Amino acid sequence: MMQTAENWVWEQMFDKLPFGAILISAVDEPVAMVNDRFCEITESKRSDLLQLKPSEIQVLSNLSFQQILQSLIYDPTSTLSRESYFIRQDGRQVHVAVSISLLEPPSRDRTPWIMCCLEPGTVQEGTTLPPIIKNDELLALISKSGQDLISISSADGIIEYISPSATDILGYTQEEMMGQHRGKYYHQVDSEQMKEPGKLFSENDSFVRRIRHKEGHYLWFETSFQLIRGAQGEIDKVLAIGRNITKRKTDEDTLAHAQRIAKIGSWRWDLITHTLTYSDEMRRIYGYQINAIEPNHDTLMSLVIPEDRERLEQVVRTAVQGRADEIIYRIQLKDGQIRTIRAQWEVTVTNEGRPMEMVGMAQDITEQVMIEQQSLENENKYKLITENSLDFISRSTIDCFTFLYCSPSCYALLGYRPEEMVGTSTFDYVYAEDIAPLQDYLENCLEGKMLTPITFRYIHKDGRHIWFEVNCKYISTQGGQKNEIISIARDISERKLMEFKLKESEQRYRSLFEYNPSAVYSMNLDGDYITANQNLQELTGYTLDELIGMYFGPIVAEKDMARTLFHFNQAKEGIPQSYDLTIIHKDGRPIEINTINIPIFVDDEVVGVYGITRDITERIRTMEEIKKLSRELTLLLNTVSEGIIGLDIHGQVAFINPAGAAMLDYEPATTIGRPCDQIIKEIRHDGTFYRGEDSPLVQAVKQGIPLSRAEIVLWRGDGTSFLADYQVNPIWDQGERKGAVMVFRDITDEKEIIRAKENAERADQAKTEFLTMMSHELRTPMNGIIGMIELLSTTELDEDQQNYIHILMESSGSLLHILNEILDFSKIETGNMTLNHEPIDLRSLLEVVVDLFSAKAKEKGLSLSFNINSANVPDVIIGDALRLRQVLVNLISNAIKFTHEGSITLNVEGLRRTGTQEFTLAFQVKDTGIGIAPELQHQLFTSFSQLHPSLNRKYGGTGLGLAISKKLVELMGGVIGVESRENVGSSFYFTIPTHTLQDVHTNP
Repeated sequence: MMQTAENWVWEQMFDKLPFGAILISAVDEPVAMVNDRFCEITESKRSDLLQLKPSEIQVLSNLSFQQILQSLIYDPTSTLSRESYFIRQDGRQVHVAVSISLLEPPSRDRTPWIMCCLEPGTVQEGTTLPPIIKNDELLALISKSGQDLISISSADGIIEYISPSATDILGYTQEEMMGQHRGKYYHQVDSEQMKEPGKLFSENDSFVRRIRHKEGHYLWFETSFQLIRGAQGEIDKVLAIGRNITKRKTDEDTLAHAQRIAKIGSWRWDLITHTLTYSDEMRRIYGYQINAIEPNHDTLMSLVIPEDRERLEQVVRTAVQGRADEIIYRIQLKDGQIRTIRAQWEVTVTNEGRPMEMVGMAQDITEQVMIEQQSLENENKYKLITENSLDFISRSTIDCFTFLYCSPSCYALLGYRPEEMVGTSTFDYVYAEDIAPLQDYLENCLEGKMLTPITFRYIHKDGRHIWFEVNCKYISTQGGQKNEIISIARDISERKLMEFKLKESEQRYRSLFEYNPSAVYSMNLDGDYITANQNLQELTGYTLDELIGMYFGPIVAEKDMARTLFHFNQAKEGIPQSYDLTIIHKDGRPIEINTINIPIFVDDEVVGVYGITRDITERIRTMEEIKKLSRELTLLLNTVSEGIIGLDIHGQVAFINPAGAAMLDYEPATTIGRPCDQIIKEIRHDGTFYRGEDSPLVQAVKQGIPLSRAEIVLWRGDGTSFLADYQVNPIWDQGERKGAVMVFRDITDEKEIIRAKENAERADQAKTEFLTMMSHELRTPMNGIIGMIELLSTTELDEDQQNYIHILMESSGSLLHILNEILDFSKIETGNMTLNHEPIDLRSLLEVVVDLFSAKAKEKGLSLSFNINSANVPDVIIGDALRLRQVLVNLISNAIKFTHEGSITLNVEGLRRTGTQEFTLAFQVKDTGIGIAPELQHQLFTSFSQLHPSLNRKYGGTGLGLAISKKLVELMGGVIGVESRENVGSSFYFTIPTHTLQDVHTNP
């Protein structure tokens, strides 16, 4: 400070004060001034104190200085009294009374000063507490403070004394509370907080907490603490003074709630200290980016968007001169949110007219501004819509429905300009037949009934009728009286035309649906019938009432269910399907049908499936006959020894059978399309070749006449010749000549062939007679014997007789099995064994085969199982189920027969693809039986072969099982083999080429 006369007087007065005095800054800076009395009381040196900050001076550090500063800023003219203490050098505790006042600076840009005055109190020896009740001053304090709650507790919170006011304030007697922990009486949340370090009590802070009344409700208290320390400075006792602030807290909460609802925050700006104080709602509005107390308005200004900052600064500069005002500006929070603020304030001046403080409010009007902007935008949009809408928008009176406003679109829609229609009645332009319905509609609208839009016809200025769809709404005055009606009319002439076309289309569709000779229906994505025509009822036997809502599954034959589901799911994926299947009529009979599934698309999404079904039972029967004839014809052509050549009308080769190609030494494929004289090389008697038209064969074909030639010489492709007979006959189809067929045979060794043929026929006849005799003379009696044994087993027999019957049954069955094997082998040898091509549920077939031997395996203690690699093996294949089962039965039967312990496993794998339609299945029957020596394995698949007489005596068998299996596998186009180690086990495997059900339907 400058040393002026005034300053010297001030310093002398300050130093001579009878009480301790110290001058400190409002911010935590070193002490400015201190008098001798303060040094005497605190036993400190002036030079030491002038180097310390307030927080470093013991007697001041015990005070809640920030709270004191806030109180002084709110009321600068007040003087606050507090109690404090310090520890003297001799270890004694000295209590002092502290008075604190705010000294206003000479100018607003200077920091305010705080004056602290000390009066010495009692001196405590060591940790001895002053006599609480005998202390007159404390007794007076307790007696006078009826609204304060004064207590003394131990350092760990046990109440040792509480003022009598506890009874009036909390309803408890002193005796009830003393000896209890303080936390017992606090709200649970506050009690938990008190368990945290430094939260039970504090010299520097006061706590606002809830204390439970004896009746159960809670009261708000603001409590400050004074710590009483022992000789070593440890906390011995805690003096707590609590003020009941329940009403104040309620008022504050009510005010804060009201401010939250109104989005209004309050603030106070001390123009002397420049300190700004903000309410909690004010801070919430500003996203808690400003503190409750700010040293200046810089933080607030930093949140104002740049476009509004200079304008706000200008208003602030004017306001601090004492002018009340208001302003609207925008702030941006740290999350990027923009808020609009309306601020208002008033200025309080000193007696000299100098601005002292500003008190104001800030309201978040972001929503209000947005609503106003939205309203303005809506108004502009309404004008934009009405002026540019293609719809006819109008306002009319409710008495005569006179137009008050017509949008410009009326000219384009009706040919009238708005000024022509305003002042005229709506009904002047309505088609006569539509007036009455429109009047009824308007009356219902007036009664407040919710109605759908009405359609009627307006009359164009040129006289034509235009269809409109109109929505109407009445407008009411503030008193609720309807005075106008707003209408929006849309030209729907094109829609009406489309509706007519749609109706026509629906009628056509209904005609196609109802009168279609096929069964037509639709299904949802779950396969339930939604619609169906009469033909589906006739086809299935179910009534339409039974069909609608019914799932298609029960109608489909079990054998076709998997395939039908596959095609239905494909249709659900948007892929049309056509396939044949068998359904079961309601009366139980099967019906063969062809079904077309078509996906139903709505907005590029499949919502259902159409079905068109025709009865193809007769067609299937006819096709089967044709296929049968075709197979027989192909078999005939491929098996006859004569050469057969099909020729077109030009004499070119269209077909040649294997026998003919072999006799002529050509590959069949190389002959197709070539002239017949290049393939059938015939010579004259003079040894020269016939050429082109000279050939009798060519002449007969082109002229369409029969030709028969005997003992002529034909030449092979390799240059050799042979003696042959041939016959040529024309082919006619419904009166049109299609070509000719030539049949020829090699008669070079005819006598030898005839002789061999006669011998073969005699041998074949003998074998046929033998097999016929076997079938009739042995199998028939054997079946009779087995039948009688079964009948005999049902009679009352003793145990020995039952054993005899069992032996007879097993022996008869074995004999019948031998007969069946011999007959099967004979059929295969003579080529009479044919294969069926049908869908096979592979898993079901394997389960049946395994179940057949499960009892026998269990009896021998063997594990019998099968595995299918479902990743590359389809569920359904095409093949001969009976013959596949026969092979598997033979292999598993042998495995069980020659296995005494361990397991037998049947494995199925898909080995490789040979094309897009065909692949190979591999079957393996693996056992842990006796095995087969390598030198004997080549005999396994030989007819009537036994590996060793001892094995035959022990295990029995004809030796035909594996031979038949080999023939059947080869007949199915596969191979069979074995891998075996003696005394370890055997693995019999075979492969068969097959097709999947999907491939068959995709590539018929």
